[in-house]
Amino acid sequence: MNRKDFLKKSIYLGAGLSFIGCLSDKTQTGPTESSWNDGEVAHILPTVNHNRMLVSTSFKRVVNRPSLKVGSKVIAGQMRDTKGYFWAFDCTELAPTTAYLLQLFEGQTALCDAWELKTFPAPNANVAQLKLMVYTCAGGHPESIKFYPLPEDKKEPAASYAERRVNLLNRGLSFQPDALIIIGDHLYWDLSGNGKGRKGFMDNPKALEIVPAFDPNQAVLGTKNEDILKKAVNPQIIDLYGTACRSTPVFFFNDDHDYFENDEANDALITFPPKPFQLELGRTVQRMYTPEFLPDENRPLDLPGSSAPDRVAGASEAFGTLRFGNLAELLMYDCRRFLNLDGGNAQFIPEAAENWLHSRTASKDVKHTFHVPSTPFGWSAGKWGEWYPDFLGKDGQLHDDLNKPYWQKGWKSQHDRILQNMYQAKHKKPYMLSGDLHAFASGRIHRNGTTDFSDNPINCYLTGPLGNNVFPSTFRKVKASNPQSIGMEEDFENIEENGFSIIDIDSRNVSVKMFKFLWSRDDLKDIENLVPFTTV
Repeated sequence: MNRKDFLKKSIYLGAGLSFIGCLSDKTQTGPTESSWNDGEVAHILPTVNHNRMLVSTSFKRVVNRPSLKVGSKVIAGQMRDTKGYFWAFDCTELAPTTAYLLQLFEGQTALCDAWELKTFPAPNANVAQLKLMVYTCAGGHPESIKFYPLPEDKKEPAASYAERRVNLLNRGLSFQPDALIIIGDHLYWDLSGNGKGRKGFMDNPKALEIVPAFDPNQAVLGTKNEDILKKAVNPQIIDLYGTACRSTPVFFFNDDHDYFENDEANDALITFPPKPFQLELGRTVQRMYTPEFLPDENRPLDLPGSSAPDRVAGASEAFGTLRFGNLAELLMYDCRRFLNLDGGNAQFIPEAAENWLHSRTASKDVKHTFHVPSTPFGWSAGKWGEWYPDFLGKDGQLHDDLNKPYWQKGWKSQHDRILQNMYQAKHKKPYMLSGDLHAFASGRIHRNGTTDFSDNPINCYLTGPLGNNVFPSTFRKVKASNPQSIGMEEDFENIEENGFSIIDIDSRNVSVKMFKFLWSRDDLKDIENLVPFTTV
């Protein structure tokens, strides 16, 4: 995509239109398939397991009862908004490791060109390799840079911000990963401020010029809130992904900003657990834009946030599995939706979900197990909603001997149980991929409190933020660091830049390649040739 096409694609930002947006003649496509015709399609985001596909789509106009042809099967669409722009397609009873030809239709009329999508290997299949693209914090409305309280030298121009995200995505896709994992913060449009004077987007006049205020007293779908939601979210998801991932399975799950709030706690404001309207917004975005997690035979169907009547059968909204034969299993968990404030018994994830993690971590039917939490292990920025008690002192350093207001001791207890379970599964190395902190980092936890993990340390990685360029040190004046309660060996000091990680897995090894980019230093055109700054 060249700059001229990109700017043409983005003209709707100032048009005040309430419908789908994404008004380009040519929606973004994959890095090597620029001739693919997207027709009436605005975005395609699919996920798969070994015998099923779930495809989330939107269209540039209202479509009437669209269908998806998958090989010889014809799948009726399930409308995900109330107007007919957003549809999902659930295709079951497929064969493992099989490439299917897909095409969208309205009646007998094709809505776009056909494309291929492949199912994963069966859980017991012998698999040699898996390649993943992993990142966090891809969100950010390009126009929000006009009013976000950043120093002028930190304000990336809106066109550059939007183009950078697309180019970084394309560079990652050029490595032909088997799947993408996107660790939370897919969007940023926080309803509240910080309770200390900083305004939320509902109270900021400049923000309201771009996206009108929601009405929390009305439902999201079927009211004016539906159009407002599309204005806030389309530029952050549709304009980034378009149809680029149509042949690459994606795994999205939420962090705090995906519920339209930052994790804040003080005497004036506590943002989590999510209030009903926050939760409805977060669930609606997922319902409309991104596929939920498909069921897995080793994940209970009754976990919280699973098998809801407004989702496809067996789908989970908060806890997911990427199982790739007998080679690898990645366990993804949303640490915000079910957070509670129950003191010493407090949890980030419910007991049932923790039990699922413990069971799968101890399993011996897969060679590699990865934990992928939305809230990171191994690093702290001294924020409230973290596993750790570390708190930013007046000296500008993190301490764990200070009182961290509203922080819950039970969170650290759950952290300790999860790490202990990973350490004890000594038949395989423990791996942890995290996001949230807008940074790259790599290290090994060799001690937790007084418990020595040195004979099976926890390998932890921060995978890099694709989108948001507001780094922890910008406002807090301190970078993320290792919490006081753990012992950790780092491969390098964590780096606050944008980018992504490519992870190659085989039966014996895991290789993590990290790609970084900084708009104030680097040229956008150089992204297409970006190389890793480190390989662990």
